[in-house]
Amino acid sequence: MSWSLALALAYVALGAVALSLFLSSRFSAAVKTAIIAALSLFYIVSYIGANELRGWAIQKTPPNPFKLHWAVVEEPDKVNGLDGRIFLLAQALGEYGELRAVPRLYELPFSAALAQEIAKAKKRIEEGQTVEGNLSYKAAQPKLDDERETRRDAGDSRAADGEQERLILEFRDLPRPELPPKR
Repeated sequence: MSWSLALALAYVALGAVALSLFLSSRFSAAVKTAIIAALSLFYIVSYIGANELRGWAIQKTPPNPFKLHWAVVEEPDKVNGLDGRIFLLAQALGEYGELRAVPRLYELPFSAALAQEIAKAKKRIEEGQTVEGNLSYKAAQPKLDDERETRRDAGDSRAADGEQERLILEFRDLPRPELPPKR
C-alpha cells in the first residue's frame, strides 16, 4: 500500500469518527458545520503540502553550492503555449565540500543561456566528472531588441530601479573535499 493511500484512508477514518461524534453531540449546527468544514479544508491543505514529500520538483532555487547529479531541459513549446522548464537533481554541499542533504529535484524556468550551461555540465557528468554548481544573480539592462527574450528569461525579477536580476548558474569540477580542521 502506498503512503498516499494510507494517508487518505487515515483522513477518511478521522472524518468518520468526527462525524459520528458530532451527530450525537449537543453542539449547535453552526459549530458542527464549522468543524466539518475545517476538517475538509485540512484534507486539502495536507494534500497540497504532501506534494513535496512525494518527490515532485520544488520550484525553488537549489542550495548554494550544490553537487549536480543530473538535469533535464524541457524547451518551450510555442504551438501548445507551454513555457519551458529545467529540472536539476542537486545535493547541498557543506563548507568543506561534503554532502549535506539527500538529493532533491528543483524546477527552474527555462532560459536559453541556462540550458546551454546545463548541456555543458551534463557532458562533464557523462565523462565521469563530478560537477559543482554555484548560484549568482546578475543585474542586466534589457536591450530594446532583446525585450521579448528577457521577459521569458529564467529567474527574472524586477528591481526597484527597473533593472532585472537574472539567475546565473556556474558549473565547475567539484574538487576533492578538504578535511575539516583538527580540534
